[in-house]
Amino acid sequence: MPQAEFDAVHYFVNEPGRAPAPPEDLAVYLASTLTQPALAEQLDTLVADLRALVPGFDPVATSWASAGEAPAGAEGGPDDRTRAALRAGQVEMLQVSLADDMGRRLILSLVALPGDPAASLGLSIAGEDNPWPDGPDPMAERLLQLVLRRRHEWSLTTAGITYDRSGLDRTAWERWYSAPDTLMLPAATEHVRGYFWANLLTPGHLAAYGGEFPHRAESAGMTVVPAGDGVLVRDPGPITAFTDDRLAAMKKLLTPVLLDRAYLSYQGYPLRIVRDPGTAFRQVPPGDPVPRVF
Repeated sequence: MPQAEFDAVHYFVNEPGRAPAPPEDLAVYLASTLTQPALAEQLDTLVADLRALVPGFDPVATSWASAGEAPAGAEGGPDDRTRAALRAGQVEMLQVSLADDMGRRLILSLVALPGDPAASLGLSIAGEDNPWPDGPDPMAERLLQLVLRRRHEWSLTTAGITYDRSGLDRTAWERWYSAPDTLMLPAATEHVRGYFWANLLTPGHLAAYGGEFPHRAESAGMTVVPAGDGVLVRDPGPITAFTDDRLAAMKKLLTPVLLDRAYLSYQGYPLRIVRDPGTAFRQVPPGDPVPRVF
């Protein structure tokens, strides 16, 4: 009979030789209904917005991969070949790296499903080596304002701003629940990509609340900011003061628009996640080093 509990995160971080957990950092996760040709026209503006956010950072490399073709790249920012690939509508991934003279990087990443025309584009913005000159709290506020300002131009269906170890492309929620892009991106008009310090909800999400979202957000102690036909709901405090209790309150508020996804196992560095009771640990026979997930 199983008699021991297995904590996959604890197991991962305590493996012999494992490097210490990296520090938490800002990241932004977006979903957009822009077509790839439309993104080709917006890409230079998007990169310019990032350069304005972090003065002194310039594009140093762009890479992309299209379905059925070898990966390609260019020095500096997006060029005519980058835009041509997007206009062809077959790009599966794209990254633009910006760097300063200290070698710190800010990366814009795209994940797309060209075989599914109903799927949103997945966009993320994350730093390496804490590139934020004024620290995470004021930069999180600026990122929030950028999301609000560009919500319609970028055709955003949802967005999340977090201070975590989740990195590029996949949110903490997507990593924790092993949720692939093929599940998340087609569902982004009605489901969010997790629960964060700040979250953009649009009509497909708000419909799940039957007009009660502002009241429920206020009851949870959250701030609601109008965003056209949607809203941005955020914790009123700074992002570095977003405690686990506040994270749990945000999760409860956004549960109606989270995908119903069972936890299997996540082995990695700690994430900002609220573990579901009875699922984050697996009962295993004594001495068995891994959980029985099936």
